[in-house]
Amino acid sequence: MVGASIIIPALNEEKYIVKTLESARRQKASFNYEVIVADNGSQDRTVELSEKYADKVVTVKRKGIWIGRNTGAEKSRGRVLVFVDADTMIPPNYLEVARAVLEDDEISGLSCSFTFDKRSKLLDTVEELSNSYLVLRGMRGKGEILGFNNAVRRDTFFKAGGFPNQPMEDGAFARRLWKKGRVVYLPNPRVVTSARRILKSGPVHSAVYYANLMLITDFPKIPIEKIAIFKNYLPVR
Repeated sequence: MVGASIIIPALNEEKYIVKTLESARRQKASFNYEVIVADNGSQDRTVELSEKYADKVVTVKRKGIWIGRNTGAEKSRGRVLVFVDADTMIPPNYLEVARAVLEDDEISGLSCSFTFDKRSKLLDTVEELSNSYLVLRGMRGKGEILGFNNAVRRDTFFKAGGFPNQPMEDGAFARRLWKKGRVVYLPNPRVVTSARRILKSGPVHSAVYYANLMLITDFPKIPIEKIAIFKNYLPVR
């Protein structure tokens, strides 16, 4: 078993994944680690590019980022599992910090703060407000898991059942981890993630979209889906 596994789910990410993989390979860790790409059937050069950097490229036949992450975890050997999206770059100390924090058995999982890969007053505001709110949530031990960067001990991941197949799979996974211990949100280190979704949809549309999905996630036994604005969710990047 190795010290950690970096698992990257992907679907047609040839424009972004090389930078993500390079950041994974630049980790200054005091332990050995592996890099796994879980490909969801890409039709571009994602697999070809991934094979140059990753220790293992796994083909995932079912569509969905949740199954991509879970399949990557099943094929991994790491004591700590780190999930990074294909358009997110992690700093060189990410693995070292994540493993050190997770040595505390009372902590079941973590995510780190983020900065966008592009700058504007709007993006800066979204970034600052989001990080500040999530740090406060984490101080209470009820932090959120951000799908594009998170870490969990291997045994905790499988005991919690991995990422569920439902809207806001990362938020639903966080709620599973709350039952296993504290989930924290670290102000540092910060990852760099793509702003493409917010730039494409706009902040208001994005906020309403994720708020709808969060309602469905938090209240699965109530028929909120019947009144939700956004009902369809295929979270493959």
